[in-house]
Amino acid sequence: MNLELLESFGQNFPEEFDGALDCISLAVTCAFNKRGTLLAVGCNDGRVVIWDFLTRGIAKIVSAHVHPVCSLSWNRSGHKLLSASTDNTVCIWDIMTGESEYRYRFPSPILKVQFNPRNENMFLVCPMKHAAVLVSVEGSHSVVPLDDESDVNIVAAFDRRGKYVYTGNAKGKILVLSVDNLELAASFRVTTGTSNTTAIKSIEFARRGDCFLVNTADRVIRVYESGEVLACGKDGEPEPIQRLQDLVNKTMWKKCCFSGDGEFICAGSARQHALYIWEKGVGKLGENSPWNKRRIITRCCGEYNIYYIHN
Repeated sequence: MNLELLESFGQNFPEEFDGALDCISLAVTCAFNKRGTLLAVGCNDGRVVIWDFLTRGIAKIVSAHVHPVCSLSWNRSGHKLLSASTDNTVCIWDIMTGESEYRYRFPSPILKVQFNPRNENMFLVCPMKHAAVLVSVEGSHSVVPLDDESDVNIVAAFDRRGKYVYTGNAKGKILVLSVDNLELAASFRVTTGTSNTTAIKSIEFARRGDCFLVNTADRVIRVYESGEVLACGKDGEPEPIQRLQDLVNKTMWKKCCFSGDGEFICAGSARQHALYIWEKGVGKLGENSPWNKRRIITRCCGEYNIYYIHN
């Protein structure tokens, strides 16, 4: 029997709550490796717990930091893990041995770290109240240019292939810079319906396809195509292919991401323990789906557990 044919009649979005992982400490952040077989969980006591997601058992516990872990990122091969903590340090860990290969200290707390998707010797650091920094494990680093020197509330992310860095600031300006020389390739401003700007809270890319989403302070998630953004060039005016929001509760979004196949967009409410899922091709909650009738309530940060939903 061909399982792929059978699965084609099913659904690619979660149907029900499936279980919980007892994470020992309070879970702050988590990240899957590329294949989805390992889940790294950063805890408030500085430990990183690595789960074998196939067996749902703990594979390794790493005493990574002395302060809470605030961001995690896997490299492409899944052999190394990048971690950042509120103690201003960033570390690269060998997953097999649990040993730290590199340790970096920054003058301010770190908001986000990310491996270059195609170059495990390069990673991106977003310090608080500072421009983003491209760091090479060989010892060099480069500060990502700012659009406005007075605005240092920066979020940044690599694109899917690691060729460009997308940065956004509190004035709604997004810059696209080449990783090789940090030259400006494109730029545009995110505006509301009244032409006012809105702060950029996060930028996330899909693992498949050329789409990325921008989470903004006006409670709207905008989906763009990177090809169109690059074609518009500097000071362009690309239109988002989708605008996603909760028109009923006016929800602020804490975290947004694409599904693994890039066909769905998931967002977590900043005020309620609720998850929302949209179909990217439709722009609304799926037809004939329980998600368009109710919300799945989770308690991801309220207890010492990680909750996951069966797909």
